[in-house]
Amino acid sequence: MEASSQEQEPELVPATLGDSLKSFILQIPRAIVHFFRRGVRSVVEGARSSMRRISAFVRNPSDSVREAWHQLRREMDSLSWVQLIGVLGVFGLFLIAPLLSVVYSAFVDTSTGLPTLEHFVNLFADTNFWPWQYDPETGTWTDSTHLDVIQTGGDLMRIQGWDLGAVLNSIYVAIIVTILSVMLGVFFAFIIARYDFPGKSIVRTILIFPILATPFVGAVGIKRFLNARGFFNNLFYATLHWIPYRIELRGLAAIIFIQSLSLFSLVYLNAYSSLMSIDPSLEEQAENLGAKGFTLFRTITWPLAMPGIQAGAILTFILSIEDLGTPIVYYDDLQAQKTLAYQVFDSIATQSGAIDPKGPAIGLILLTFALIGFMIIRKYTSLRSYESGSKGGQWNPRTRRISPMATILLYALLIPVLFLALIPQISVIVLSFADHWSTNSILPDAWTLDNYSVLWEYENVAQSINLTLIYGAIATVMIVLLGTSAAYLIARRDIPGKTALDLLVTSPIALPGIVIATGYFTLFYNTFLFPPGGPAFLITMSYTVRKFPFTVRAAYAGLLSTPVVLEEASMSVGATRNQTFFKITMPLIGVSVLAGSLLSFVYSVSEVSTSLILGSVGREQAPMTFWTNEVLNATGQYGGYFNAACLGVLMMALQMIVITITNKILGARSSAITGI
Repeated sequence: MEASSQEQEPELVPATLGDSLKSFILQIPRAIVHFFRRGVRSVVEGARSSMRRISAFVRNPSDSVREAWHQLRREMDSLSWVQLIGVLGVFGLFLIAPLLSVVYSAFVDTSTGLPTLEHFVNLFADTNFWPWQYDPETGTWTDSTHLDVIQTGGDLMRIQGWDLGAVLNSIYVAIIVTILSVMLGVFFAFIIARYDFPGKSIVRTILIFPILATPFVGAVGIKRFLNARGFFNNLFYATLHWIPYRIELRGLAAIIFIQSLSLFSLVYLNAYSSLMSIDPSLEEQAENLGAKGFTLFRTITWPLAMPGIQAGAILTFILSIEDLGTPIVYYDDLQAQKTLAYQVFDSIATQSGAIDPKGPAIGLILLTFALIGFMIIRKYTSLRSYESGSKGGQWNPRTRRISPMATILLYALLIPVLFLALIPQISVIVLSFADHWSTNSILPDAWTLDNYSVLWEYENVAQSINLTLIYGAIATVMIVLLGTSAAYLIARRDIPGKTALDLLVTSPIALPGIVIATGYFTLFYNTFLFPPGGPAFLITMSYTVRKFPFTVRAAYAGLLSTPVVLEEASMSVGATRNQTFFKITMPLIGVSVLAGSLLSFVYSVSEVSTSLILGSVGREQAPMTFWTNEVLNATGQYGGYFNAACLGVLMMALQMIVITITNKILGARSSAITGI
């Protein structure tokens, strides 16, 4: 029987691979419905739970306060109080207060100080935001939507998105990007997690590349490669004559394409982590009961992997709706300007510190979408579930080796998709070495290294690189101090409000940076914290708050893998809690903290929204991402695509080095840091 089973294996594997891919495609519509239904349900359940706790407190506040105080006195010592006050102080002043300032500015008339809905009324009376308008005088509705997706003229086919106004444009773009990212991310995760084939390790490494952030320049590279006279059209239309038209992506269609290629890696990382953490015995038991192929995937594998897939999908939705770099690259296209993130940026950047009242109103809409998404994330991937997902099990993963023919078919599908996914990175590198690129050439006509002189010869750029490294280093030190403190309180102290603290320190990863930057203007501008022309301090604090979750997540995972008995043994021989924390706990979790701090640093230096908005009123103190945009739009010796691409290559190299080091340090636990 054993020999017979082994002889049949090569015939079964290709069929199983095909069934699995078929089942994945068939599951997408059902997963989308399930995704939103469970998401809404989780938000409602969370709201009800909060209301019950508030109601219990209101009915008997004195007992609740007394019980909380006794619990605090029992759990806290001097070090813990310092840690708690430090974390709450920084987040209260540089996250909560700015967000509340945005809410206040959205609902208050700045001239009278009275509550008003006028900002929202004016917002939705603008056809750029809401295309359906009612005229009370004539009693008629006007429709300003533009639904022509494909336009042709001569040898050019232009593809753009539906124009439904900035509000609905942002929503449907984020939904489509999320669907495409889920399809790509889960497909790659399933192939890598469940099948062995030659070159698998190379494919797995390449799949990390799309997550490398190249603000503006990645979108510029795609724009240059895929425009009417770009690489693809010159190759497939002008040279090979494989397509009947030059195809050009414009407006929202281009944004969807660029975001999908950039964000699917988030879904891949989370889906892969979930698939690898599935206990093989669960699938084996289902197989013993007769479940095979599609049935096994639909009833066992897919549901068990769903938490990671949903977490990656929701975060993709949030990052898509707050994306600012891509619309800025396509600013010359009116449709691309009709997104919420671009409108917030435009309402601030064009005012040199003065804020158009519509800015906070739009920011509040963005914040609402982000908070709803984040509450759904918390339903499935809190810090605790993160730890359980990242540790995995003590088992060998279920993998099958596919036949040579199936391998060829797989690579025939993988290579084109991977090439498309790597277009942002490939295009940035090619542009950085291009000396001249005529519109009818497939590749640059001449190559040069002189473009890289912008990094040291252009004084503003060289200074911005130094300032960015300084901002990132200072922010990282603060993140390490506060992040380890927050993680220690959550993991080792049973204090009231621990869940709220957990929520607070992990929320910045899902909150739009552009809304936080708007809050800095409404709250701090023209004060000693944010003097005109001096945004350096708030840039550093924005990096601290925005990139905080990477380190706190790493420190928390390290604490969970560190036995509490070691700390108890230290205190049992006379060491104080403070001595135990610094001499026992910190050395034990030092590797995890180091890895998390490296990622916090590299994502700080590539921060876009706050860097752009805060840097716009203090160019001498502006960071590298601000000057990347300036070089991109400048003319002369140090302006244009080629020089800006050099800054993108520098940023990519820095990120790749740090992510590689992090993976080496953490090994299998790195998915808890690089994934969401």
